Amino acid sequence: MSKDSFALVTGLFMATLIVGVVIIIIWLGGVQHQSKTYIAETSASVTGLKNGSTVYYRGIEAGKVSAIGFDPEDPKLIIVSMKIDKDIQFTRGIYAMLEMKGVTGLTQIALKDSGETPGLLPNSERIPIKPSFIKRISVSGEEMIKQTHELMTRLSRLLNDKNTQHVQQILVNVETATRKFNHLQDSAEKTLSRVPVLTADAHHSLLKINRLTDEFTLLSQQLRTELSTLSKQSGDFMQTGTAVGQQLLQTSLPKINTLIMQLQATTRRFDRVGTMMETEPQMFLFGAEPLQPAPGEPGFKEAQ
Repeated sequence: MSKDSFALVTGLFMATLIVGVVIIIIWLGGVQHQSKTYIAETSASVTGLKNGSTVYYRGIEAGKVSAIGFDPEDPKLIIVSMKIDKDIQFTRGIYAMLEMKGVTGLTQIALKDSGETPGLLPNSERIPIKPSFIKRISVSGEEMIKQTHELMTRLSRLLNDKNTQHVQQILVNVETATRKFNHLQDSAEKTLSRVPVLTADAHHSLLKINRLTDEFTLLSQQLRTELSTLSKQSGDFMQTGTAVGQQLLQTSLPKINTLIMQLQATTRRFDRVGTMMETEPQMFLFGAEPLQPAPGEPGFKEAQ
């Protein structure tokens, strides 16, 4: 083959190769147009994630990471753009997690659905990136280490010499209380062994109380009967007393008043007699002196 023929064949081959590459690029461009863009966001680190990282949905490859950057409206957030196959539909319960890819140190995105919100997710709504299981364990481990360190520090402060002596004294007191409790338990067992006897005595006492109650009930009934009879007799007695009182007021009291007046008159007479005996006893022995004749009577003498 001459040099010209070889050059012609080489040119045709290169032209064919270029045309093939252009067709492949155009075809790939058409495939890319058959995807939708979703944005995920997180405030944590996205170490190992880069453009072109694979995005999986429920274990199936669903797209690629197209861009990674900070949110211009909130610099604390990192936004990750993803090109997802247009035929895949997400619900509002979708969330993303970062997963390590083998031992390469690269990271891929795993999309998962909680199933709590069944409505479809619009393209404009962002998908939250939650920390992975390993990340949560790491954070929990760091927090646990801090808490353990704090606990050990407090235990070190607690178990000083003074507190150790207090603990020993508490243990001695616990041992003493345990012995007392054992003694109390023995006493309680002895007391409980006497419970059947006490129960029998109590039953016997209750029987006696029941009999006394019956007797008291009978006595109360008899007492009610006697009180009823006594009440009737008292009523009759009161009526009799009222009649006697009225008779005394109508007949006997006037006579008693008259008798009292006579006794008063007699008493006045005895008073006058006593007075005469004190002043003129001779009159009581010789009688009263005759009265002097008054003027105009025989024997009247005028005073000289």
